Amino acid sequence: MEVNKNVLVATVVFATLLTISFAVSIVGGFGKAESAHSAASVWLYIRRMLMIAAAVLVPLITWQEGLRGFGWKVSGNWIVIAVLLGIPIGYANKGGFDPRSVTALLLAGFHAFATEFFFRAYLITAISKSFKNFWPPILVSAVMYGIFYLSVWTTWQQQGLARIAFVCLFIVLGIVFGYCYKKSKSVWVPWIMHFLGVLQYRVFF
Repeated sequence: MEVNKNVLVATVVFATLLTISFAVSIVGGFGKAESAHSAASVWLYIRRMLMIAAAVLVPLITWQEGLRGFGWKVSGNWIVIAVLLGIPIGYANKGGFDPRSVTALLLAGFHAFATEFFFRAYLITAISKSFKNFWPPILVSAVMYGIFYLSVWTTWQQQGLARIAFVCLFIVLGIVFGYCYKKSKSVWVPWIMHFLGVLQYRVFF
């Protein structure tokens, strides 16, 4: 019963955010400005605040441990690993935020924190309460992460196999971020990786 409860709550929370995000981003058309990383996009802030709110409130309602189990300490070794993994991801990223702009850097940090806080810190921690093995929480949260990108304008505008490829790409990234989160036991590790991974290093070349 406990297994079903933890997974069910996490799934319902994810499905609710996905539905709202798809309705606003794709159906409502507000995702176009968000995907362009426009600081004027109100939806860019609202979507991520919803993710943070869910990650904060749901654990407080359903677990006594609350946010303490998310992992707030990080070792120097893991910071180095996060940097070494994050920069190549960013260099391979054709989109992302312009690192020459302070506003863009702040938005990148906010975006990365909200995403990792929800998909890694909240979802993996929640699912781990049902699955004691190492990999199931990582894989489940990674699949959710990939599916969630169907509510992102850039992904939805792709056609056929390209759209599927985008989803698969984010599933793979979700596995990498999730693995590092589980091993390091720190939310800051995937945050650093994600932050560095969404910067446009190509603008310097």
